Amino acid sequence: MNARTILRNVGSNSLGYVVNVAVGLILVPLVNRSLGLAVAGVWTLVVSFVGYYGVLDVGIRSAVGHYVATYHARRDQAQVNRTLSTAMAMLAAVALVAILVTLAAAWWLPDWYARYRELRHATGENPLEAFRDPATLRLVILVMGFGFALNLPLLIYSTAIYSAQHLVLQNAIVIGQQLARLVATWLVLRAGGGIVGLALVVLGVNALGWIATIVGAFRVLPGLSLAPRHVNRGSARELLAYGGYNVLVNVGDTVLLYTSGFVIMWGIGDESAITYYSVVAGNLIPYFMSMVQSVTWSFTPWFTGRWATGMIDDVRRLLDAGSRGAVFLASLVANGLWFLGGDFLHVWQGDVFVSGKDSKYFGPCVTALAILTGATLLRAAQSCGRQALFAMREVRYLGLLTLIEAAANVALSIVLVRRFGLPGVALGTLIPVLVTQGFVLPRHLLRELEVDGRAFVGSLLRASVPIVATMALVDWGIRSFAGASLAVTSWPTFLVRGTLLAVPALVVGLFVGTSVAERRALAARLRT
Repeated sequence: MNARTILRNVGSNSLGYVVNVAVGLILVPLVNRSLGLAVAGVWTLVVSFVGYYGVLDVGIRSAVGHYVATYHARRDQAQVNRTLSTAMAMLAAVALVAILVTLAAAWWLPDWYARYRELRHATGENPLEAFRDPATLRLVILVMGFGFALNLPLLIYSTAIYSAQHLVLQNAIVIGQQLARLVATWLVLRAGGGIVGLALVVLGVNALGWIATIVGAFRVLPGLSLAPRHVNRGSARELLAYGGYNVLVNVGDTVLLYTSGFVIMWGIGDESAITYYSVVAGNLIPYFMSMVQSVTWSFTPWFTGRWATGMIDDVRRLLDAGSRGAVFLASLVANGLWFLGGDFLHVWQGDVFVSGKDSKYFGPCVTALAILTGATLLRAAQSCGRQALFAMREVRYLGLLTLIEAAANVALSIVLVRRFGLPGVALGTLIPVLVTQGFVLPRHLLRELEVDGRAFVGSLLRASVPIVATMALVDWGIRSFAGASLAVTSWPTFLVRGTLLAVPALVVGLFVGTSVAERRALAARLRT
């Protein structure tokens, strides 16, 4: 893959990211206002519960991504067909397990939740009263669970497109899904469809994506054939050998992504608190990380192909350039959230979110955002390195490290939520990240690639410190000399304030954090 292809893939990923964020910025406050904060909290719990189904694939999809990229680089179409067919058969079996889990959950969870609420004697709105009876929650679990079960084997087609490095097509499909979700959600909520309507929208939009990816996979991979005759034990053993340890990565990532709502429900006992935290941890922070990953994920097939063919120097060069780029971008976003996060939440979610009957959670929510932003900046610094480790088949190491981080996260969050509330849950995330992403992972990666650690860290600091210092200085100047005249009260004033912070930092960062040769190369790429 040449540089132009990388830039095209990065560009399509970036466009997909922009559309995803734009849709989220519109839908999140719409859903919260339409459902109410408490019912929106229950929706978050359902999504989190179904999200745990992702661990059932035992790392198969990640293994498919690795091996299809490898065999495609070697032009071995027969092995590509064997890998994809075998994975499809394995994940079809996993989907049956997910369906059984869904049936059991729909039968048991609504009644258990009702009894739990009664035992807790929680104050405030009871979401089950808004549902009128547990049957509504039962139906939502069935729709979401069955949809996710079907998603497991059918996502193989999307993985095939990605592994063959046709990211433009994949992103076009995702953008189409996001726009369809926006329109359908707005129509359903306007018609009073409620939480059941939201679940049906998710299922319908996923179905459109399945059709598009199936058609797309056969168009971009001539010779693709998924059939029972291609299924064989050798491919299954290969997938499980890679995915066996990658399941630890999946479990760890799933716990990190979906557990906070349950911890908050246990520690605070108020669904509205879940909604406040989800706005930050389930929306803003993932948008932040996705911005970085829209760049670094484009490098994964490239890393895999270069590593598989022994071109280690290319891996080292891309690791350095990619990591600096990720830190540069992440530093801009992180400082924006630190200096303007509270203002953004106010403008985005509206006065009800800030001064309504549940507004006691707004201040802790802003504090949690600041803490989680620091943790995400550290993750972003290692995003490119993580993709390199996947390409190097260091899955066992990544799996164990992710699982340890997730276990520490949950344990600390449970301990700290009772003492500090929402900021305690955020601290439960930050503390393990400081150890795993700030020290353990980079140390291992640099040693494996024989890269000078001091030079690498110095390169990252050169990409970050000028941005941090510039934005801090500009923010101090605005607060000291502009005062109320530049206070954020609306989207236009927020954009003005954000531009005043970002533009000087961007200019300083480019001139201090990059070399003359890199700036010339970037300018040449932009011109072409």
